[in-house]
Amino acid sequence: MGLKPGDLVRIRKTAIDYYSTNWFIWHAERKTPLLIVEELNRSYVKVLKPDGDTVFIHQDNLTKRMW
Repeated sequence: MGLKPGDLVRIRKTAIDYYSTNWFIWHAERKTPLLIVEELNRSYVKVLKPDGDTVFIHQDNLTKRMW
C-alpha cells in the first residue's frame, strides 16, 4: 500500500467487523485522521490517535483517502 511514517490516514469503514472495539468503530465512522508514527513490519504500523494515544493497526485497515 505504501504507507510510511508521517502519512495521515483513517480507518476504513469496511474494516469494522464483529471483533472491532468501540474506539475503532467510532474513529472509522467519523473518518478521524490518524498519523502514522512508525512502521513496525510489512503488515502493522503504529498510529497516533487525536487523544495522544498510540495503537498498532494492520495496514489493510487503513486508507489515505480522507473523504
